[in-house]
Amino acid sequence: MTVTVQHHLDEEIIGIAVGGVLSTESKHRLRSSIGKSIIACPRAVIVDLTDFDDPTGTAAPLFQAAQRRSLRDHGVSLLYVVPARGQLRARLAHPFWHRALRLYRTRADAYASARRGPPAPDRFALALEPDDFAPSRARLLVHGACRLWDVPEVATAACRIVFELVHNAVRHAGTGIHLTVSRRGNYLHIGVRDGDPRPAVKLPPRGPAAAPGDGLRIVDRDATAWGCLRNAGGKIAWAAIWLPPGKPPKDETRH
Repeated sequence: MTVTVQHHLDEEIIGIAVGGVLSTESKHRLRSSIGKSIIACPRAVIVDLTDFDDPTGTAAPLFQAAQRRSLRDHGVSLLYVVPARGQLRARLAHPFWHRALRLYRTRADAYASARRGPPAPDRFALALEPDDFAPSRARLLVHGACRLWDVPEVATAACRIVFELVHNAVRHAGTGIHLTVSRRGNYLHIGVRDGDPRPAVKLPPRGPAAAPGDGLRIVDRDATAWGCLRNAGGKIAWAAIWLPPGKPPKDETRH
């Protein structure tokens, strides 16, 4: 089985192309690849099954569980392109799976649906110049978002994280920076995009405790999960912070 992941940074879509045949040994790899893409909190994850088959009969339930978890915990749409042939294609033709999964006949149909889908309902964005003021401006935006969404318990960690991600982009990329902060499912998500495709790498600790300027060591400590999505045009360094339960977004239309 082969798994190829492609990041469409402009559209906030992750594409996963799966080829070959599912086996007991490769099932964990497939589940892990989908899970890692979901935790990055893009707008959508599209799993292309055109060249994939499953004689074991276990892929469809795996896809259903992933789709439920994706929407419930992360607010991420999970779309599937049906196989061109084989046992899995025949299995997914059953009306039950058409109700249980978001299935599309072609990649073009799936991507068109993802692009039409709404962005995160709770989302702020900010364009930043690569200067000394950028980290502080980013921190102010995140602090304000945490106040608006009534999640003060994660504000300190979120502000530390965004400061370090933006500081990293200013220091190492030196390009224009695009910051997004959003509330997706049970997570606060921070994304910092720059024009340098080199990956963000966590360095070994300098001392017993991380301090401002220690970059990804602080992100690694404070975030529930973090990572880096890359393509030829640059990268997005992202971090996700688990939100405490029982904190629905405020309805600003109520008085």
